[in-house]
Amino acid sequence: MTQELPPRIHLASLPTPLEHAERLSKHWGGPQIWIKRDDLTGFGLSGNKVRKLEFHFAAAAASGADTVITCGAVQSNHSRATALAAARLGYRCILLLRKPDCVEVPELQGNYLLDRLAGATIRFMPPNDWELRDELMSAEAATQRAAGHAAWVIPEGASDALGMWGFVVAMRELADQAVRITGAPATLWHAASSGGTTAGIGWAADRLGLDIPIAACSIGDSAAEIKAKVSAIWQQAAIETATETPTVPIEYIDRHIGGGYGIVSDEDLDIQAEATSLTGQVFDPTYTGKALVGLRREIAAGTYGKKDNIIFWHTGGGFAAFSHDFSRIAAADGPHA
Repeated sequence: MTQELPPRIHLASLPTPLEHAERLSKHWGGPQIWIKRDDLTGFGLSGNKVRKLEFHFAAAAASGADTVITCGAVQSNHSRATALAAARLGYRCILLLRKPDCVEVPELQGNYLLDRLAGATIRFMPPNDWELRDELMSAEAATQRAAGHAAWVIPEGASDALGMWGFVVAMRELADQAVRITGAPATLWHAASSGGTTAGIGWAADRLGLDIPIAACSIGDSAAEIKAKVSAIWQQAAIETATETPTVPIEYIDRHIGGGYGIVSDEDLDIQAEATSLTGQVFDPTYTGKALVGLRREIAAGTYGKKDNIIFWHTGGGFAAFSHDFSRIAAADGPHA
């Protein structure tokens, strides 16, 4: 792929490793599982979102902005990464965070605590206003302009035709690393929500000609909604690059969303704790962990067998584990596996 990348500010520690999860593969009794460790992109900036932010902060700098505005849930990994990147680069940061109606002020824990420590200004929105998030961010940008500031708006998850390029870079990494996997082509299993990660993966797979099945495991929305988000990003990117949209097939999976975004069952937490006890890795219950639960259930259902390979993209977000109640599991002695 010779297509030139947009300007980029380097924030992440790259490349992240691809590791064979030997004990997890054996215990789950299905395919060989390989984990792409995007939880190691940095400490405060850990997770996949920082890859997208490298392109958005470069664009913010080019525009002359002194303020960045974005949105997410209270425990949003993207919002936390944005706040800490803004602190590192010297930007003011305003976060529009969705919180449950029943919560007056969220507890200072997990990602929300780090938002506050980074000095971000927080505006809360009720769930009913979430559909208006783009309009609300635009209104906030106008307010900042009236106050003499220049604001750059980063969409939910930095998932647009600009942020997508973060995962084009990521797939270049993976293409080099995956040559060590022998046997059947590895299915790339990843969490899908705002669509940017899936869009970048699919775009790069198409342009690089990678023979790699792609499975986008939704953590909240329907498969149709995720597909529509990805298609919209591809269409905009195709216009900007004067190229065609990708034709690579992607399997959109919504069988494991449970109660919806951010709603995690005891069974989900049990599976995530089991995976931690078999890998030594921490999984965010809301996002990465929920995709891992989906993979576990697909293996149990026989979707993948011993001759298959799976690359599980660890999209990071371990701080959100400290906002969930693992006390029932943690109180027990001995291994969870």
